Amino acid sequence: MIRRHITAVLVLTFALAAAPGRALTLLTEENPPFNYTEQGKVVGLSTEIVSELGKRSGLVLEIKSLPWEKAYVATQADKETCLYSTVRLDNRERLFHWIGLIATNRWVLIGKRDFAGTVKVVEDAKKYRVGVVAKDAKIEFLMSKGVTDLREVSDDSMNPPRLVLDRDDPNRIDLWATSAYGARWTAARVNVKDLKVILPLTSVPLYLACGRNTSKETVQALT
Repeated sequence: MIRRHITAVLVLTFALAAAPGRALTLLTEENPPFNYTEQGKVVGLSTEIVSELGKRSGLVLEIKSLPWEKAYVATQADKETCLYSTVRLDNRERLFHWIGLIATNRWVLIGKRDFAGTVKVVEDAKKYRVGVVAKDAKIEFLMSKGVTDLREVSDDSMNPPRLVLDRDDPNRIDLWATSAYGARWTAARVNVKDLKVILPLTSVPLYLACGRNTSKETVQALT
């Protein structure tokens, strides 16, 4: 009887140990130092935090870096999928389950070193062409300040080269709305130099945002 009991316990223990954890896909973008790719692997401060959340919750994570708009849409459409590092906005509130905060970012307007314009407050940027990333939270922030000449791209690394185009080039931008922490890294990736901060914008908290097709069990495990 005792032997049967011990055998049953051992079988159950091995079965539990062998059972795989729930799988969760984490999508992100190239936004150093929070999340970016290095030697083929997604790393960064936010990546470390969400990886630890996955580890503590027993989830098997698959982390992918995509253009922000593609990642944003996929998180809402796919099952068991979350997005980071995500700014929490009123119009996004019901689209995701929010976990965090996981970090804080600072936004700035960047221009060429010889930028001759005057931008003392955000509203002063109304008369300039501003480069932004599609579906990015900076779009709503700028539009709320009356800045509407926004030129969208799929990847932030496409913005620095547009700052140095000829003035009559229709793809040229005057200012680039981006992260204060990652601007130099992003510009260096595409070999654009002689840029400067024109105006600090604001600080924003960042979250892990899980799509509504993510199970309650997964969300509860992460929180």
